[in-house]
Amino acid sequence: MKRIVLLILLLSQMLSGKILSASYEVSYGIFQTMGTADARFEIKDDQTYSIRIEAKTTGIAKFLSNNRIESYESYGNVINGRLVPLKYVKVRQTDSKKTIKIYTFDHSKQKVWKENIHSDEWDKVEHDFYAAEDILTLFFNLNTYTQSRQDQIFYAIGGSGKDGRINVVFPKNEVLQGMKKTLEMNEGDFLKVILNDRIFASSNGELLINLGKDGLCDKAVLADVLLFGDIIGKRVR
Repeated sequence: MKRIVLLILLLSQMLSGKILSASYEVSYGIFQTMGTADARFEIKDDQTYSIRIEAKTTGIAKFLSNNRIESYESYGNVINGRLVPLKYVKVRQTDSKKTIKIYTFDHSKQKVWKENIHSDEWDKVEHDFYAAEDILTLFFNLNTYTQSRQDQIFYAIGGSGKDGRINVVFPKNEVLQGMKKTLEMNEGDFLKVILNDRIFASSNGELLINLGKDGLCDKAVLADVLLFGDIIGKRVR
């Protein structure tokens, strides 16, 4: 489920609007629709922001996952048009248990503190590495980094578990045409995001993404997952 949510997390470039929302359906090979996700982005008084994404399993996936629900949230400040996170929260729950992870940013000391809350257990430690962004703010900030449309490497809490590394690649020529064919889309912007982590049976989590005219992801594909085929996230509203 976490990896399905990441299809939805990679959904946007920074927009001028104060409030933005979208809904997605996720299908997985023979299982068809196996989950839904709702995303909401809001800027308050041009000074603070909030992002929230909630994903739920549906149908057979809901039954097999014990009614799994995950939410991802980011809160912080808007500084010179860029989102700067202060807190990033991940919640995972089923009918039988609930876990919460809270990441708090101390940018002045270049540290991130992690709190794990599971049932009655609570632990707060310094995270293994510092990153100036979480995965939500990174992708809402992308347009401030990628105007040159050159391939780049970023680091974010929620990226690779080792160091947060995320590669963003802008396809060209034959590679671009191949992406358009795979995504079955011709309009909008196209990019490849490499999470540098195993997603299902894929080697390093390569996501093919199509951005619509409003900057939101219209469709994302994790291709050739062993046994099942493609995992597809598609915007429905």
